[in-house]
Amino acid sequence: MTSQPYDELAPTESLATRLQDAPTAADGTLAPGARLGHYRIEGLLGRGGMGEVYRATQLEPVRREVALKLMRAQRLQARHLAWFEVERQVLAQMRHPAIAQIYDAGTTEEGYPFFAMELIEGSPITRYCREQRLSLDERVALFIRVCEGVQHAHHKGVVHRDLKPGNLLVDTLDGRPAPKIIDFGIAMAASLAGDAALERAGTPEYMSPEQALGDARQVDTRSDVYSLGVVLCELVSGVRPEAVGETWSAETPTAVAPSSRLAALPAEQARQVAQERGLSLPRMRDRLRGDLDWIVLKAMQHDRDARYGSVAALADDLQRYLEGRIVAAVPPSRTYVWRKFLRRHRAAAVAAGFALAALLGGLGLSLYGLQQARTQRALAEARSAELEKVAAFQQSMLEGIDIETMGVGLAEGLAAQVAERDPAAADAFGATLAKASTGDLARDLVDRQLLANAEAAIARDFADQPDVAIGLRESVARVYAAIGLYDKAAELFGRVAEHRAANLGDGAPETLRARNDQVQALLEGAHIDQAEAVLEKALPRAFTLPANDRVRVKLELAQAQVISARGDRPRAKGVVEAVRARLLEVAGERDPATLEATNNLAAVQRNLGELPEARANMEQVVAGRTAVLGPDHEETLSAMGNLAVLRIMNREKDAAIAMQRDLTSRYVRKLGSEHPVTLQARSTLATMMVDAGDAAAALPLLKDALAARERVLGRDHPQTVRTRLNLATAYARLEDYAAALPLEEQVITVRSRLQGPSHPDTLSILVNHAGTLLNAKQPEAALRLLSDVQPLALKVLGEKHPQAQMTMVIRAEALRVSGRTREALDEYRRLFELRRKVLGETHVETRTAAWNLIDTSRELGLTTQADALERQYIAPLLTADPATLADADAEFVKRYREGRRPGKQR
Repeated sequence: MTSQPYDELAPTESLATRLQDAPTAADGTLAPGARLGHYRIEGLLGRGGMGEVYRATQLEPVRREVALKLMRAQRLQARHLAWFEVERQVLAQMRHPAIAQIYDAGTTEEGYPFFAMELIEGSPITRYCREQRLSLDERVALFIRVCEGVQHAHHKGVVHRDLKPGNLLVDTLDGRPAPKIIDFGIAMAASLAGDAALERAGTPEYMSPEQALGDARQVDTRSDVYSLGVVLCELVSGVRPEAVGETWSAETPTAVAPSSRLAALPAEQARQVAQERGLSLPRMRDRLRGDLDWIVLKAMQHDRDARYGSVAALADDLQRYLEGRIVAAVPPSRTYVWRKFLRRHRAAAVAAGFALAALLGGLGLSLYGLQQARTQRALAEARSAELEKVAAFQQSMLEGIDIETMGVGLAEGLAAQVAERDPAAADAFGATLAKASTGDLARDLVDRQLLANAEAAIARDFADQPDVAIGLRESVARVYAAIGLYDKAAELFGRVAEHRAANLGDGAPETLRARNDQVQALLEGAHIDQAEAVLEKALPRAFTLPANDRVRVKLELAQAQVISARGDRPRAKGVVEAVRARLLEVAGERDPATLEATNNLAAVQRNLGELPEARANMEQVVAGRTAVLGPDHEETLSAMGNLAVLRIMNREKDAAIAMQRDLTSRYVRKLGSEHPVTLQARSTLATMMVDAGDAAAALPLLKDALAARERVLGRDHPQTVRTRLNLATAYARLEDYAAALPLEEQVITVRSRLQGPSHPDTLSILVNHAGTLLNAKQPEAALRLLSDVQPLALKVLGEKHPQAQMTMVIRAEALRVSGRTREALDEYRRLFELRRKVLGETHVETRTAAWNLIDTSRELGLTTQADALERQYIAPLLTADPATLADADAEFVKRYREGRRPGKQR
């Protein structure tokens, strides 16, 4: 992740080299000693249809060994050079542990492209797994890391086009397999050429059907999904799929399941394959026949629309396989769902049967209501008004479903029944239940048992009443969104929008409302491109609505969400500010639409580190919503929670805790103590207590909240992960680093896997982890971590963000305690100058940076410099009337008089 100065690419013109003048070997390749731009050829590593790969030495601006690929299959004309410059910049921006870094790229004088990339010494992934005798699950886990690298490239707009074992190299690093994806050269060459022949460039055995046919328009990220499916098949079954009949223009294309390939092997060879994976042959066959067969077959579908929509979806299904959860590729069936559940929760199976029967009984009442619509339809031909009432009743039933409450009820019912039938087992069962996700179980049951049947009933019973049917489908979509099945919600909202567009027009308010619901579901499901496509069509029509229409405003704010999701938060802020300025002018600051825009502006400002501005805006939102909507309205309570967080971030600890206590008590009265929303309020309150210095009192509250969230939401849910991090922080404040560090490592693992290493949330925990390592007297480990994290945090989060500045505090203190005081002084000076620039001379954080600089200067004997800083930044506070000081300044004076060095504060 470290970004070095030499990662910047030199201009294309400076790299020109004449191949005809370079010394060559007998086979026509470049001989050792030949020069290519800044590189000296050391030897040939390999060659193929696209060109050759050489081991080379970069001579300037730094010396290092690289792999240099010369692509002789495509010569760039002058008109291609500008395009080439853009494309190579895209490749160079890829930063992922599983991708071999491309350092440089250029063209020879004849126009042949070449690339200098990280030299990888590893083995092809299939050979590595065979030589290391990795188990089946270890192979899948390694393959998931490869998928994460490919997905990173796809996010950058790069399709590899030649994924095969030879381009997926693996080495052992710190005792763990470390995969590296190499050779993105075909991706660039295919983009540049505009020549269909290059779309066939690649390896036939691993090539998707559309790429084999040479249709450039058909090759996209799903082509890489196909190639990965072939590699996965080879990894798990030991047999590579045949190209003929599966890729290259097959008349009857069909993929063969891994278990079938294993069965076709001679008995001795099949046993050897199983032994390499640590399994008996019968056990190997059984493992393949389950989820892995379905995953491979879905990835290798001849029709690209039938494959996984992204590499991330493939990786997610593989992770589900490893965790014993339901795999999306497997056709839905009750038997499969129950088998998965029983394997994951054997200890709770008997008691779950009782509670599940009760849950299904309740759901059956809802289904019964839908069935009644069929009888009512016969009468509704003469009584359309009654039919509308029935439909409205069904909608209210569907929209009233609260999946999280169901999960909580299921957990409580299970625990109560076990306690009643076997009190001695109650504690052990409770511990086991804490590891289960009853919310997931309830969600799956509602999906398969209620909503799927509801959709079938709507299609069957309301086929001749399309308007009623579409209203019911909208209700089903809202339930899907409420229970977190955003893909299904987006698909149904899209159908609702299309129906209304056909009947009412694209610009009708009802159509645009459905479009907005579709966009929100797509954003929740992280389908940014699809959300943007819907917005492009809906926004121009939304501008015909009144300026303060909530649907119009939501669509405009959704556009800012798309921009922010792509990483351009300053631009997103500008969009929200423009919407808010218009609403202030035409509707006033108390209009609900204006308050929503102000709320979103505060959220963007908070993400940018503009905390005082965010707090001031959120104060307006709380006051406005309380006056307009009432103190207990859902939107008012949500704004109160946001304001409490901003108060604690602005060091207004007492005011923040008081507001959060009030908010928590309201949620307990309204929703109950273990509703997910209440749990969030309780967890936030405990975290604020930690920040206020009362970690000991907060610790049991956080433990309770974590156990409840694991039970209700699941271990990897973002809110559960956040509570785990807050618990780690409480332990760290109590100096129990042995308890804090493992919890932080769990958070890092989950966030890196689900959000990526450069996501702001991942960076935040990495910064915290560096601070914990420092406090645990491991300064060298903290410095190693910061060498990668600090430049990325400053780039992604921005200089104003507190976490970005905290990297400088931690690094400086780690250098100081390691005896590198002069380097620590330089880092503290850099922090001081940064805070003066972005926060001002009198901000408490600027004074804190000055304090660190003063103490470090005195350690080095620079007393004159230290005294001058103290007179300017510290003395005015020490001599001021305490009654005139703000809370933050008064706290600073107290800490300074007590001599508590700020570098040691977490």
